[in-house]
Amino acid sequence: MTTGDMHRMSLDGIHHVTLLVDDFDHSRWFYGGLLELEEKPRPAFRFPGLFYHCGGQELHLIVASRPINRDELFIDIGERDFTTRRYIHRHAAFMVSDHDAIRSRLERAGIEILFSEDAVPAEDELATNMVNGWKKMYDAVPVFVNDPSGNLIELVPWG
Repeated sequence: MTTGDMHRMSLDGIHHVTLLVDDFDHSRWFYGGLLELEEKPRPAFRFPGLFYHCGGQELHLIVASRPINRDELFIDIGERDFTTRRYIHRHAAFMVSDHDAIRSRLERAGIEILFSEDAVPAEDELATNMVNGWKKMYDAVPVFVNDPSGNLIELVPWG
């Protein structure tokens, strides 16, 4: 598929950048106190973090007790025959005004959509919690894909 075969669309801007930090209080002091970013409400995710306004964009901090390496991005759940992917690591999130169209475009291009609300088992509390948080923030579940270098990209429904 060439770009000429596709409907013209664009990313509308950067929604947020997510960084891993290892100390909640020190991070709040640095980003909220020293850098004077305004803290914003955050859904009650089951992992610690902070959200900040940063101009027209946002900064999301995820508190992890240790660095998360690439191999730990995919977590096997017990005796089940599937792998649950957790997207709580560094990534860039872009705002997209035509969320369904960009998802279809990616699928037609053979790009794997890494998370689907339809595939979340009812007993998967973390994934269900994240879906509920996203719906509260965006009224829909973002699209997650890897770029050709393996970087996680989140496409946030916007506008």
